Amino acid sequence: MFYNRIEILSHGGLPRGMTKKQFFEGISKPRNATLMRIFLSMNLVEHTGHGVPTIVNKYGEEAFEIEDNYIKCTIPFDREVIEYRIKSGGIPQDGGINGGIKPSDKKVLSHILTSPDDTAAQIAEKCDIGKRTVERSVAFLQEQGTIERIGNKRNVRWIVIK
Repeated sequence: MFYNRIEILSHGGLPRGMTKKQFFEGISKPRNATLMRIFLSMNLVEHTGHGVPTIVNKYGEEAFEIEDNYIKCTIPFDREVIEYRIKSGGIPQDGGINGGIKPSDKKVLSHILTSPDDTAAQIAEKCDIGKRTVERSVAFLQEQGTIERIGNKRNVRWIVIK
């Protein structure tokens, strides 16, 4: 999962005998029929054949990258969803002593959504707030489970999780 999209990778390419046309039409051909039956009985999956056509209707066939050894589906998050997540962050809005997200936290989160590779110093400079404020905001957002850090201080990448 990325700040602006989700990518789903399925190893193995199209099932033997299936064409791209059939795939995009929603014809379902599970590789492991036994596993599919188990998942169906547990209500973990549906076998209705509408998933791929729904994605194609909304995002086009370009959402899928089909190769011999894998299929990758990339679904961009709607800009409205990203903006909503910035505004609410899944965190109460009342800030201060009652907890919640402060304006500086919103600035940092908004910046991370657009520039996930920036360091705290770069975020501080671009958001026109102090580096220590950025560090406090980042610590708060990590504690809330809103963002996750990958890498070290020099080679950082932020991922927005909720």
